[in-house]
Amino acid sequence: MFIDCLSGGLVNSNVYVVAGNGGGVIIDCGCPAEKILEAVKKHGDNIRDVILSHGHFDHVYYADSIRELAGMKIHIHKHDADFLTDSFKNGLMFYHRRGANNFKPADNLLNDEDILKFGELEFRILHTPGHTPGSISIAVGNCVFTGDTLFHSSIGRTDFPGGSKKDIVNSIKNKLFTLPDNTVVYPGHGEPTKIGYEKRNNPFVNE
Repeated sequence: MFIDCLSGGLVNSNVYVVAGNGGGVIIDCGCPAEKILEAVKKHGDNIRDVILSHGHFDHVYYADSIRELAGMKIHIHKHDADFLTDSFKNGLMFYHRRGANNFKPADNLLNDEDILKFGELEFRILHTPGHTPGSISIAVGNCVFTGDTLFHSSIGRTDFPGGSKKDIVNSIKNKLFTLPDNTVVYPGHGEPTKIGYEKRNNPFVNE
């Protein structure tokens, strides 16, 4: 499995291109479509899907462009589906940037414990609400992509529409912290970490 992290997206968000034999996926779309597609080309032409970790604009901004340019299929959890078409919920109305005024609906709505298979890789969808009602983490192999739920020594903000501190801590403790300690965490912003490290050291979960 190959993982390319494209950092420096909108609000310093991360985009991940995850590839294996016969297929792969893009996780989040906060970087320009051309930059993402250039990374995709390195792994052949078998990547045709985008999984959005949640519906905030800095993670979905270029999803429509990716779909238009490359025919990608967009996946998001069902509880964040309306974020794409609601500029208050996705935060776009507060972000002064030329371009999209809103986003198109996703092609596929996800549920907790869905399994998406792309080539040799199986991506397990973990519903981890708290940052948003439909935030998800995506587990594959010994890795988990946590969006804005869990960061290195921190957690996602919960003061946005639909956010809940109680829910995000519950998601981390009862979903993410049940993964093996050596699981590598790839967050939506910042550097990777590991589940074991966060279990021992994350002050926001252990307070």
